Amino acid sequence: MSTRSERNVKQIIRSIEPTYFSDNPYRFDVDQNGFPVFSDKNIAFVNGLVNNDSNYTWIDPGEISKIYSKAATGDEGSIRDAVYFTDKMNSTHLAAVTVKEKQTGLMGCLEWNQFNGPIKCLEEKFELPRGEDVKLLRGKDEVELKGGTKLTVAFLEERYAGNSKLQMALQSKDVIERARLVADIARATTNMTDRLLPETIKRGHVWNYNRSNFSFATKFCHHGCRNLNKREVDGTSNICKSDNFCIYDTVVGAMLPYYADAYVDEEALNNWCDKYNRTKDGESRCGAYASRYAWISGTLNKKLIFTPEGIGEDADADVARGYLGYFELYSLVLEGINKWRRERIGDEGSNNAAVSDVGFHEVDLMIWYYFKGSRLTYAQNRMKGQFKEDGEKE
Repeated sequence: MSTRSERNVKQIIRSIEPTYFSDNPYRFDVDQNGFPVFSDKNIAFVNGLVNNDSNYTWIDPGEISKIYSKAATGDEGSIRDAVYFTDKMNSTHLAAVTVKEKQTGLMGCLEWNQFNGPIKCLEEKFELPRGEDVKLLRGKDEVELKGGTKLTVAFLEERYAGNSKLQMALQSKDVIERARLVADIARATTNMTDRLLPETIKRGHVWNYNRSNFSFATKFCHHGCRNLNKREVDGTSNICKSDNFCIYDTVVGAMLPYYADAYVDEEALNNWCDKYNRTKDGESRCGAYASRYAWISGTLNKKLIFTPEGIGEDADADVARGYLGYFELYSLVLEGINKWRRERIGDEGSNNAAVSDVGFHEVDLMIWYYFKGSRLTYAQNRMKGQFKEDGEKE
């Protein structure tokens, strides 16, 4: 009989070799659980779907690149546009308070006169950028920043307007610095609210404005970095396609443990789990989980992706640590995927042999686009069923 510690590293996903390579260009290559593998055909298929999806093509990609590039160099209007488009295109729905609270009431209590940065664009509606073939939402020419978008813009403008510090942070080679940037943006709504809300109102009214807009922050940094204009060459923009940031959302967060269990080396994965899943006393929580899949999922959901109880520097540091841990796991998955792809080069009978490495962007699109909607529920139920078959439970 195996001991608890031996079962702790049990790999639920025993193979990620594709069981079905379809000659049909409109069918995904899938593994033994019916989930997509990272073949070139699958990646090209998803890219084609996204590039022709009206949800993503209502504004010209060139306009988006200009917005993020100018925002990174401190242009106030572009910072505003970048926040709006990140929130709108990715459906992150920034808010200043929880759903049950009255956001308008809270916003009306904030003392904007304490805010020393430029606030003109925060007090009036603004026109969406117009470019060739740009489609405006519902025929509206103007939009208005509200709630969390307004507070996030206020934070970004105060820190980055008129300088290139945001660009430097997005391109930083230091992953810890990038994690701090994500945390700063994720906590912008909370920290700005705490700063602008009078003490008398804080004491007399219970508003739950402690939020961590983690998903928005990862998406803002990811798209901002990938759309940076690195330099101008002969009048033509040379886009810096840096993959410095990985995206977190509920779909990728739910399926990343599956792909981590499938692609990541046992020792590396156990070291990651042991590093990020310990008690307050510093003891490892390995005995709390029956399989490494459960360990990965538990570490993400209980130790990394959460809203800290307090407000301030310690809470911000917790969010930065959470992104750092998530980034390290995603990096391990990416490394495993590319190793698998390189090993498949020249496979006999396969016209899907990989020819180059992929980055966070390709992996994120594959997972998110395939599993969004009802497929995510199916996948989660499939995994639960596999746990039962193996007699596994947390």
